[in-house]
Amino acid sequence: METEAHKLVYPEPPISTNVEALRQEIQELKSQNNSLKTQLAAKITQEEQLSKANSCLQTEIIDRQQTETALRFLLDRLLREKNDLEILLDTTTSHSDTIEAIMYDKALSLAREVTIDGLTQISNRRAFDQRLSNEWQRLAREESPISLLLCDVDFFKRYNDRYGHPAGDDCLRAVAKTIEACIRRPADMVARYGGEEFAIILPNTQQEGATFMAEQICQAVSSLKILHESSHVSDYVSVSIGIASVFPERRVSPRGLIEAADRGLYLAKNNGRNCVIFSSKSFKD
Repeated sequence: METEAHKLVYPEPPISTNVEALRQEIQELKSQNNSLKTQLAAKITQEEQLSKANSCLQTEIIDRQQTETALRFLLDRLLREKNDLEILLDTTTSHSDTIEAIMYDKALSLAREVTIDGLTQISNRRAFDQRLSNEWQRLAREESPISLLLCDVDFFKRYNDRYGHPAGDDCLRAVAKTIEACIRRPADMVARYGGEEFAIILPNTQQEGATFMAEQICQAVSSLKILHESSHVSDYVSVSIGIASVFPERRVSPRGLIEAADRGLYLAKNNGRNCVIFSSKSFKD
């Protein structure tokens, strides 16, 4: 009987050794997994940063394109304006005398609009107030007299009612022109004071000279022979005039002079109209 061949048998490692090896392998896998997660998170963060940077870059590119377009548009406009200015400069240089004359005429026209009454084409109330104030101060320094006439067309409302407003306007223009023709000295001034009233400033003039001027105006207006069938004092247009004279004082306004002349006009109307009355009542501001 043959003896069975002896087999080589190796002892198996203990179970504890296998478990420990497996545990270490799992730990290594976890470590590798955590490392991969960390790397993945870093890649995601980097990708997000790159995406954000790319978005900012795209926005900046668009902004720069828009800015360049706006700058080109502005440059084109500046070039056009420069060309226009060069043409204007050439024109201004070659026609400076003509342009200066036009500007001077416009300035005179504006000055007239401010100081001239549109209907009668004599000085208006604003010009009257300014002139009276200036003359008052000047004559106060010179200790010289000033007189003021306030003139009213008699029964002018009745004239308008009878002949119509266009005829009334013609009447006022004729009266204004006639009064202005009576004023000869450069310093004298006639202005439309309001409605059918006119004011005449007479510097360096006392009662006698002012009364003489007022009577001349009354006669000149009557000589116009403007028919006024509704008047109670004349068949023709006439005027009533109040007169006041004073030596101006610097600390006193000319308001008192106006009030005195207005009192004279009131008395002239109550005295039958078509006459002149000097207001002798003293006054102070």
